[in-house]
Amino acid sequence: MTEVRTLREGTLRWVQASGSGTSWATASAPTSGLLGFVTNFTRTSAQTMEPINDRGTLSHWKKADDQPVAVSWDLLYGVTADYPVWASGSGASVPMIHLEFKATAPEGAAGAGTLWEQFHGVVADQIILTETTPADTYSYTCRALAMNGPTGSGFLG
Repeated sequence: MTEVRTLREGTLRWVQASGSGTSWATASAPTSGLLGFVTNFTRTSAQTMEPINDRGTLSHWKKADDQPVAVSWDLLYGVTADYPVWASGSGASVPMIHLEFKATAPEGAAGAGTLWEQFHGVVADQIILTETTPADTYSYTCRALAMNGPTGSGFLG
């Protein structure tokens, strides 16, 4: 009997970043890789919106601030994982990477296809190793300068 998928399945790839800002800039020969089995992938982007009055009556909104994009995931510990190289690239003042999450649609889904999300200028806030049964896990909590997606095409795969 075949397995029926009901959720999107995805891969998380990384590439060493260089420079600064919110563009997808990599070193001339960047280190890159594919992480192992990733679970609990989450992202949260936030912005501050301020109401604008016109003669005392609410009229419209103004974007006042962007906050970093929070990204987190759990990675089952294994020798097959290609762990990120957190190193400063050319023009970067702190060690950072770019991430790309590629998710495929479940079987039989309307408009089935693949969606990509890119995260630019990602720094690690916390990396935790947890020993549990049946498998050990690394939990990553990171922040990104910007994100793009979901889109219909990607940079890394």
